[in-house]
Parts: sequence; structure tokens; C-alpha cells
Amino acid sequence: MIDLHLHTNNSDGADSTEELLKKAEKLKLKYISITDHDSCHAHEEIRDLGLNKFFTGKIVTGIEIKCIYKGITIEVLGYKFNLDKMSKWIKEFYKNKSKEQLQLKYFNKTYETCKKLGFKLTDKDKIEWNPKTDWASFTIYTDLKKYKENEGVYAEDILNDFTTFNKKYCGDKNNILFIDKSEDYPSLDTAIQAIKNAGGLVFMPHLFIYKAIKDKEAFIDDIINNYSVDGLECYHSNFSEEEINYLLKLTKEKNLLRSGGSDYHGINKVGIEMAIGKGNLKINDDLVEDWI
Repeated sequence: MIDLHLHTNNSDGADSTEELLKKAEKLKLKYISITDHDSCHAHEEIRDLGLNKFFTGKIVTGIEIKCIYKGITIEVLGYKFNLDKMSKWIKEFYKNKSKEQLQLKYFNKTYETCKKLGFKLTDKDKIEWNPKTDWASFTIYTDLKKYKENEGVYAEDILNDFTTFNKKYCGDKNNILFIDKSEDYPSLDTAIQAIKNAGGLVFMPHLFIYKAIKDKEAFIDDIINNYSVDGLECYHSNFSEEEINYLLKLTKEKNLLRSGGSDYHGINKVGIEMAIGKGNLKINDDLVEDWI
């Protein structure tokens, strides 16, 4: 089995790099990739601290870059890039906008909007979180879930799961909870070019999870036809069998590479386990043998 979509505590995962590698080794995975958000630090740790000794399979360099597509935030995956070149671009792009600054900005805006909508929240100064390591939207969502009286406030499904809260409501530019991040993150074109300039392959992850995008097939067609992508993430923990088959067929028709992963975050994403996702992911090695 393989898992090419994993997160450590260098972005929004719970496990350290060493802990993640030990788990992958215990599962006897053949290929893995750590794809932290806007960070290559886990791969620098693997290289500089010799952490590859904890995993006997192949580790593929990876990153998940937040970017802007037609006004909304999506993600793009980069694989097999030059680590130094990719790290240099990340540091240069974010030199004047640290994660702490951005997350404090998003936290304050989301908090105040939720209060206006009638949600109950813990007093702002009493919510325990670290903007250097934690993510504002997940922090707010977690606090909202603590209060039973928030059920059904504003929208029936808003607190069903974090993906719905984040992608459907905070990610919809026509929704009051939307946060415009276009000044803070690169455009999709810019992110793709950064990966290409570092010698990497560009994959589009979890294309069906963006709930603010109503016509998913038109969205996917636009990405494939108008952006320089090498492949698609065909397997993901939140995909239905129908969605997986659609992407597998599409990659064959368009001669695109295939990838897949659980989007594992440890205890920060309950119900998603490494390699098996929600229990039945189990991606075979041969899915990626042509490019790994």
C-alpha cells in the first residue's frame, strides 16, 4: 500500500515527522509523501536529521500549497521537486507574512462573524490555540462544536464536519463567512510555476471536496484544460467510489498521472487513518509505479 498525502505538525497534523515515519513503517507502506501545507520542513528534517532511518520504504518529497483559484482558496500538490529550490521559494513568498500573522487575521474575522450570526463561542482571550502552529478555521470550528446550542444556527449542516464548515461556508465568496485570502496566498498559476521551477510534478488533490464550487465537473475540466498539471489525486478519504472511478477514467482519457492518499492529520482529523482513510482506502502500489 501507499499514502502520498500525509501531514505532520509542521503544518496542521498532530504527529511529529519521526512519529509519522514510524507509523508508516509499522504499516509496511511502500511509498509515502509528507505534504504539509506551505512547508517543506518535514523533508528537511528527514534529510538533515537522518530520520529516513525510521522508514524503509520510499519517501517522495511533497508539499501542499494553498493557492487562489477564481477568488477562492484551493490546494495544489507538488511531488519530486528539488527540496532546496522549493524551500527557497516558500521562504521568499512568505517572508513578510508569517503563519502567525495570517492566522490571527483569519481568527479575528471568523470569530467576529460567527458572533454576529448568533453562535456561542468561548471568550476570545480564553480560547487556547497557538497561531504559529494552529489553524484559525479549525480552532473556531472546534470551539463552535463544544456548544450544543450552536446546532442549527445559521445553517443545518454547518457543523456537520470541518470540511463543510471550511470549504462550503468559509470558502464560498458569496457567503458571509468567506475570507478573501487572495492577498495572502499565491494564485494557482504561481503555485504551479513554483513547483515546476523546482523540477517537480504538479497534482491536483481532492477536487471533489470544494463544496463552494457547485459544478465540480466543469471545475475539473477547467483545471485540466487551462492549467499545467501532470496528474490528479484519484483516491482520497472523502471520495465516493463513483468519484474515484470518474477520476481514474479521466486520467486515462487525458493521459494524466495518478496519485492518492488519505490526507492523514493524526488526531487533528478524527476518523482518517494513515493508508486506509475511513477504513477502506488501501491504495495499491501500481497506481503510481509509472512516475515514482
